[in-house]
Amino acid sequence: MASASVVVPQMPGATNVEEAWAKLPDYLAAIGGYDMWYVEALVRFDGAQRAGARIMERITERLAEHNIGHLPDRLPTDGNCRVLLYNRDQFNVGFLLRLVHELATQEYSDNTNALVGTLKITLDGHRKVLQAAERKVKEGQ
Repeated sequence: MASASVVVPQMPGATNVEEAWAKLPDYLAAIGGYDMWYVEALVRFDGAQRAGARIMERITERLAEHNIGHLPDRLPTDGNCRVLLYNRDQFNVGFLLRLVHELATQEYSDNTNALVGTLKITLDGHRKVLQAAERKVKEGQ
């Protein structure tokens, strides 16, 4: 079990667990589309005390209901483990993480080539943005 100092994010305006879960996608969107949580924080967010197998299954289902992805693909039961949550609906980092997750966890299918192509295009765009920023910094010196 993690230490008592694990911060459990609060969802403003949520008066119960169901409302907190409903607000989680907007929370993630507001902070850039992703966040790292300890498993213990996720368990407490769900209103439970311990990260047993059934609790983690329920949390996995709740995340899926709210279109929130997570890495690793299988949530661990160790409260000290960190997981990355991301908003699958948000077209930014969440989109990229969703593509990577799908490619890493699914068997090859007719859709795989399209996913790989989309990931490459997205990464190429990211590289161009970084290169443009580097040029701008060099020009400013």
